[in-house]
Amino acid sequence: MEILTTISDSLESDRFMEPSDDLQENIEQNTTWSMEILPNNIAEVSLIPEFINEIYITMIPGVTCWETIEAAQQIQAVGKQAVPHIAARSFTGAEDLEECLSGLEAAGIKRALLIGGGHSEPAGKISCVMDMLKTGLFAKYGINAFDFAGHPEGNPDDPNSALHMLEKLRWAEEQGAFARIVTQWSLDTECTNAWISRLREKGVNNPIHLGIPGPSTLKTLMRFAKVCGVKASTTVLRKQGLNLSKLMFVNKPDKIIEELRGYDQLHLFPFGGIERSSAWLTEWRTKSYI
Repeated sequence: MEILTTISDSLESDRFMEPSDDLQENIEQNTTWSMEILPNNIAEVSLIPEFINEIYITMIPGVTCWETIEAAQQIQAVGKQAVPHIAARSFTGAEDLEECLSGLEAAGIKRALLIGGGHSEPAGKISCVMDMLKTGLFAKYGINAFDFAGHPEGNPDDPNSALHMLEKLRWAEEQGAFARIVTQWSLDTECTNAWISRLREKGVNNPIHLGIPGPSTLKTLMRFAKVCGVKASTTVLRKQGLNLSKLMFVNKPDKIIEELRGYDQLHLFPFGGIERSSAWLTEWRTKSYI
């Protein structure tokens, strides 16, 4: 969930940009979006469209909680809602986590996306999201709303990711906390739609926010598909016939969105850069109102 890039890409492809006269029926005019950024891209927050209220702040290896807190303060200061990633394996222990949550409380944070994190090994005794939740520290510091990561294509770092997600959702329900599911990005719409259907059949009624890859080159998408563990999406990309010229074409996700069903909100990963992603999103929204 937490991987981003600000690589600038060039040229455009029609693979995911096939024009459609009729937007599929579940894309309503009030579709809500969120976007995520790296703390060091905070200066580009002004480029994000006004209609985006929630801005997620990634916590990748090498980024400290204090950088996340500073970014959250700046996002809140411009009237948007900062939703920081809190990566379990980044903390040496409960005291370390408490210091981070105290800073986030001071920044006015009420919601967070909880993830295991990009570290292969934990920095201390906290190794997973449930370890963080069981500390009881989130309620102490005013965070009573949670987003949990969903993986329509599975999680290579957690073979039991679906089971663990359900465990976290049950915990939130028992605690009376509001919980949403925010997914990893995917190009395989059939896989994603089936994943949503299975959750609903199991009685999971929590809001589902689907990750959407922002406009970027095939080369960039291939690289992040490998890093993020979205195998089915890698297969989709390979079917495009990845010759040298196509690798530098920019794909826009319009067609992907048209094929998705059953979501409550969309979440943009700006792989091709915040400026390009914001420009595309503004264009998409304008078209959806026509």
